[in-house]
Amino acid sequence: MKALKFGAFVSVLTILFLTAAEAAPKRILFFTKSSGYEHSVISWKNGQPSFAEKVLLDLGQRNGWEFTFSKDGSKFSPEYLSQFDAVFFYTTGDLCSKGTDQQPPMTPAGKQALFDYVRGGKGFIGTHAADDTFHTANESQKGPDRYLNHGTNADPYVCFIGGEFIIHGAQQVATNRVIDPNFPGFEKVGDSFAFQEEWYSLKDFAPDDHVLTVIDAPHMNGPMYDRPPYPNTWARKEGNGRVWYTALGHREDVWTNPTFQQILVGGIKWALGEVSADVPPNLQTAAPGAYTNPRFVAPKATAPAAPNTLTAQEKAAGWRLLWDGKTSAGWRSAKSENFPAQGWFIHDGVLTVHENGGEESAGGGDIITRQRYANFELAADFKCTPGCNSGIKIFAQPNISPIDKVTGKPTGVGSAIGMEFQILDDALHPDAKLGRDGDRTIGSLYDLIPAPKDKKVLPIGEWNHARILSQGQHVEFWLNGEKTVEFERGLAAFRAAVAQSKFKDIPGFGEWADGHILLQEHGSEVSFRNVKLREPPAK
Repeated sequence: MKALKFGAFVSVLTILFLTAAEAAPKRILFFTKSSGYEHSVISWKNGQPSFAEKVLLDLGQRNGWEFTFSKDGSKFSPEYLSQFDAVFFYTTGDLCSKGTDQQPPMTPAGKQALFDYVRGGKGFIGTHAADDTFHTANESQKGPDRYLNHGTNADPYVCFIGGEFIIHGAQQVATNRVIDPNFPGFEKVGDSFAFQEEWYSLKDFAPDDHVLTVIDAPHMNGPMYDRPPYPNTWARKEGNGRVWYTALGHREDVWTNPTFQQILVGGIKWALGEVSADVPPNLQTAAPGAYTNPRFVAPKATAPAAPNTLTAQEKAAGWRLLWDGKTSAGWRSAKSENFPAQGWFIHDGVLTVHENGGEESAGGGDIITRQRYANFELAADFKCTPGCNSGIKIFAQPNISPIDKVTGKPTGVGSAIGMEFQILDDALHPDAKLGRDGDRTIGSLYDLIPAPKDKKVLPIGEWNHARILSQGQHVEFWLNGEKTVEFERGLAAFRAAVAQSKFKDIPGFGEWADGHILLQEHGSEVSFRNVKLREPPAK
């Protein structure tokens, strides 16, 4: 065999080098710090990857990408970012503060490092809550300023990502019209697509956004969508880099939806520079009414309604009292058809379960509605005493008992089985330190999903407000006007949480078609009032 000439040898080395470079996987940082609300699809449980991360691992394996998962904002620096080909955000709030998840925050220098990194030629991908991050005029986000377009005065991150979250309404099916069917990921989507999702109402679109999809807001339910169609997926250039964002990605079944995955994969490929596409500004032609935001109507100052009554607006909206404030009508014991003869007292419009020394059998036991419910919105005020432990259960099943670990048979005693909105004195009751990640604290889905650590809780002796929304498989818990928990009954993440809980031996736990509303007696004194419910029209 003849020896290779030097030039040919160099050519062979060049080919080998280029081949190795092409084979090296692209590295993507998936960053999910939640200084605001933490979405369930990006929540870590027991050190395991989140639902979204598991989907990305699969997509990465199929597309030759290597993902790094992090919630640590303190790592952001030019040196740290240089090891990645793109950064992917699913974040909330001011990332320069610890906030809800208490993970290490970014520094202002780290925030600037992100901008410089992308402008230098790298990629940025954002899904759903990525534009519910670094808000403009953050201190006034609950007032009328949240509805204003700030233009060049918007936070630099808002200008960078190309838009900003205002508010969202109830989850619903909405139609998205495809503007650029030739952009990577949209080739097989068609002219439009629709599915159930939590749809963001957005503002402050960058004038150089290249709009990819527009949502059909005029045909959606809720005042936050009372506006012309507006973009919810777009791409734009940032210096020499590429920014791609979609408002999709709230629900688990969206992450497994083939249409969403096609759109997401196309966006990632474009952000990485693996595929090319022109992204000329098209906001004025694709969504000429994009800057017309929903009107902010300041609530009128009115005197507080008397407890256990309904306002004219509530009656018009379909609310009804679940407890009349005077009698036990509509309620019974979870153990019999009668209301408990002891333990529960009605006085001055307040329903109170008295302390019984911590033994459930010594009191009146749980009470449940006589009627069963599936789709509903429930509201109730509750007041704790020091060290209290109680709860509001939904889809309660009084004919199902806990399983005895020795015999493997139903015990026939204890609380009716159901999904519980935990009521607890987190400061004094030991349950707050039990369970996993605080999933037995106030506002949590008991023993399954924890409420945020920085939730708004009023002092012992004051009335807190609970709100529970159940629509099909989707459930939300709210405490004092802030969402603490949301989940999809029957999906993989919910079943995984059940499998690690005390309910793992209850067949089909939480997936019943309907059930009773239950107020729990757990040995502590707790009071209730303003218990009301409405049932939305069936869809």
